[in-house]
Amino acid sequence: MRAYILNLEAAKDRWAALSGAFDRIGFPVTRVPGVEGAKLELPIPEYAEGRYRWFHGRPTNVREVGCYLSHVAACRAFLETADEHGLICEDDLVLGPDFPTVLEAALRHRSSWNILRLTGLSAGHAVPVRQLGGGSALCVNFGRLKGAGAYVVDRAAAQALVAHLLPMWLPWDHAFDREWFFGLRAAGVQPFPISQTDSGFKSSIQGSSRRPLASWRRWFTTHPYQAVNEVSRWLFRCVSFLRWKAARAE
Repeated sequence: MRAYILNLEAAKDRWAALSGAFDRIGFPVTRVPGVEGAKLELPIPEYAEGRYRWFHGRPTNVREVGCYLSHVAACRAFLETADEHGLICEDDLVLGPDFPTVLEAALRHRSSWNILRLTGLSAGHAVPVRQLGGGSALCVNFGRLKGAGAYVVDRAAAQALVAHLLPMWLPWDHAFDREWFFGLRAAGVQPFPISQTDSGFKSSIQGSSRRPLASWRRWFTTHPYQAVNEVSRWLFRCVSFLRWKAARAE
């Protein structure tokens, strides 16, 4: 396995910091040139602007589009190899001291997940299903896990994400957190073995969020979609949780 680090051309300090951290633990890395959202000229085939406004309830943020397309490029780069798993990383991360051992332990359960979330901006209502040692646990997330700083994908996941998540109509961390629609299974690790809040770098890919559209519009479009999505998430993750429990009982 290797890490695929999304990195803008101008962000050499980020590349040096994160690639150096991986080098120190002997973890191979590949740089994935980040898509410069500010240089995109809309419309583009990979972005469904109308659906984005309808379902996400916000106007276009071209840096968010660049971030999304960078994640797709990382999945494609992984699929060009023969590796079974790839670690997709944004470049503003800090590796925890227990990252290598936690990842190794989580991979022992790789037959039970296609996507493994290693960091986030929230815990996503995580419920432990397997202990990984050292106080870490493999979890099922019953809520949306915000952020997509670092996650492992297997080949089935990468293929499904590339096939089903274009054109873009949600931010990446929303879109790939709906894995059940693509026949995939996801798990997370708590506490996170990688931090995306402690590096000191400001976000250069996503940029600042935009103000939402008028409230009355979102009540007829965004909010109904979100309600259906969250209910389906809860139902699917309940089934996933019960499968984990049943497997332990066997």
